[in-house]
Amino acid sequence: MFSKAVLVAVLSLSVSSAFADHMGPNGDKFYDEAAHFTAACNQTACRAPYSAALVYYQASRMNKLEQNSSEALRTVANYQAQIWSDTILGGDYYAAGRTRMDSVVAFFKKDRLVGFKIRYSEKAWNTSECAFNGKRDSLKGCQEGRISEESYVSPDFQTYFTDEERQAAFSAGFSLTK
Repeated sequence: MFSKAVLVAVLSLSVSSAFADHMGPNGDKFYDEAAHFTAACNQTACRAPYSAALVYYQASRMNKLEQNSSEALRTVANYQAQIWSDTILGGDYYAAGRTRMDSVVAFFKKDRLVGFKIRYSEKAWNTSECAFNGKRDSLKGCQEGRISEESYVSPDFQTYFTDEERQAAFSAGFSLTK
């Protein structure tokens, strides 16, 4: 019995550390709306009834978000980036650990806000071809860039999940337009 309890505890920890996504109230409905938005807006212009608007862009310091919305989205970005220790950072990358929200797109169905798509990143280094010894000062010879990822966030900030098409990836000479 004790070994079964230990196994359940270990599995619970593994599952919680492997998935940063969170399904809140009406999460399934939001997941469906995000899929419809993605399908409708996979071209340059969105097809009706969906539309999108850039409401935050770190590079130009553009911010049309209310302060509480901005803070809530940053919290989600920070939380989502924690999964990287079990994924991309388990390989040949080292990250600075300071998550930056790069951009936020609000998406609408007709005139109703349906959700947000956020892009977030951290300064990082590719350690596969350098003499990295686990200490930050040994990163000097490593290729520098950013690890970035995108997630969908519901308007109440209770449901969020990684965009499966834009999961964490390292980019050398990172650009916000990629």
